Amino acid sequence: MGRIPAFKNNFNDLLRFSLADLKRHGYLIGWYSAPLTWTRNGYKRGSINIGVNLDCLWPGNYVQLDYIVDGRSMSYRIELAQLPSNLGKGNVWYFVCPLTGEHCRTLYKVGDYFASRKAQKGTLYESQTYSKHYRWLDKTFGPELKLDGVYDEVYKRYAKKYYRGKPTPKMRKALALERACDLSKDLICKSLN
Repeated sequence: MGRIPAFKNNFNDLLRFSLADLKRHGYLIGWYSAPLTWTRNGYKRGSINIGVNLDCLWPGNYVQLDYIVDGRSMSYRIELAQLPSNLGKGNVWYFVCPLTGEHCRTLYKVGDYFASRKAQKGTLYESQTYSKHYRWLDKTFGPELKLDGVYDEVYKRYAKKYYRGKPTPKMRKALALERACDLSKDLICKSLN
């Protein structure tokens, strides 16, 4: 008998933003404030006003969040911290989670606040909700489905397949998927016999 599903929050369905998003939209320039809107299939899912201060107008590095939840206005700051890069080249920005105090690069909204992944208890990734049968299908036929997209990247015009006699990361990914496709074909042949 199957088990009763526990419909928990899914990280893929939550509203979220990361420092990469803020950098891509030009927020990390000193002082900047602008709205950020989430959409899905052309429909607006949510909106938030984000202000970023990097020791510019006021002392301190922080992100100011202003939004409305269930008719209540929410306004609070999330501190930003700079830590040395693990490559030894410069510093990397991190959010300081308002609930756990840990450093993170992405904030998710569950309930009223944006917080780190570890503050979201009971929240799952989409792949954790897959059934055993779906996982088997993905393991068996997934590499062939993914291979088309990788081939498009590797074999497009002017794409480098090798650099100094070694395969590039995209080419290594294509070769690994080819090996996985061969293994899955062998598994299918053995299961049919």
